Amino acid sequence: MIALGQVFWKLGTNQTGTGATFIKTISNIWFILGCLMLLGSSWVWILALQRVDLSYAFPFQALAYALIFIFSIFLFKEPVTTMKVIGTILIIAGVIVVSKG
Repeated sequence: MIALGQVFWKLGTNQTGTGATFIKTISNIWFILGCLMLLGSSWVWILALQRVDLSYAFPFQALAYALIFIFSIFLFKEPVTTMKVIGTILIIAGVIVVSKG
């Protein structure tokens, strides 16, 4: 949900353009959907914290980086670099290690 919220914000700011007014930005449907998605993710996060240790739950937020990397490639045609791929693999590996412990 965090990743989708950020993607929606990016879609909204792409539509409104550089130098858009605050009102124009916050009234864009993609921006509004992004806010709702991030609000929903906060609620899910609170529920998760009620059930598991913070040291276990927190690394899973890092998966948002990996998902955003994937969304960025396909939705925004951003370049794939070796360093981005290595970084994403390290993040995923780290979450796997933490989830096993």
